[in-house]
Amino acid sequence: MTRRKAVAVLAAGAELLAWWAVLTGLWMVLISSVDTLEGVVGGLCALLAAFAARGTRRASGEP
Repeated sequence: MTRRKAVAVLAAGAELLAWWAVLTGLWMVLISSVDTLEGVVGGLCALLAAFAARGTRRASGEP
């Protein structure tokens, strides 16, 4: 793997992690009671939304 590709992969991972953290935090703030199942469901939904947010941002032509 070239250095440029490695940097691109790390940047994509960092962006996904940032989206996931923000969306999971928002989920936890908006639900009334936090239990294990709610946390797992929220985390998985936030992960799917993070992929969608990244794809949407890339499709819009932003760097």
